[in-house]
Amino acid sequence: MSYPKHFPENCPPDESDVASGEFYRFIKKNHQIPLAEDFMSWREENPTKPCPAQISECQACGVSVYSSLDDVINLPNRIPRFRKMKVAKGSLNCDYGKIKKTPSLNTGKSHNTWWILENCEPWEIFKIIELTDVNLDI
Repeated sequence: MSYPKHFPENCPPDESDVASGEFYRFIKKNHQIPLAEDFMSWREENPTKPCPAQISECQACGVSVYSSLDDVINLPNRIPRFRKMKVAKGSLNCDYGKIKKTPSLNTGKSHNTWWILENCEPWEIFKIIELTDVNLDI
């Protein structure tokens, strides 16, 4: 497995798992389909800024995905910037890198950090879903 050159040493961490299962990712609202820029890490978007206090450099090199649709639906109620985004769903496997559960009060219980392998194209496996069409048994 080969990861991008900007990842720090020992990243992804040893306690991460092979990416596997269905996950959700917030993407830009003006996109009709997921694009490469929707899967840029915080570090790629902010190459010269220091990491926010609550995340490590390694976590800043990963992208946020969610394993629970309930968290995805409720997150915009807590964090307004997510109200301006769409949701895409994709199935991950070992060809797409490693993942680690990284829940927090802000991001929710099902937040994961996903470290995408070099030369992967995750936008190809994610499809936008309409949350209004989702049947939730709540």
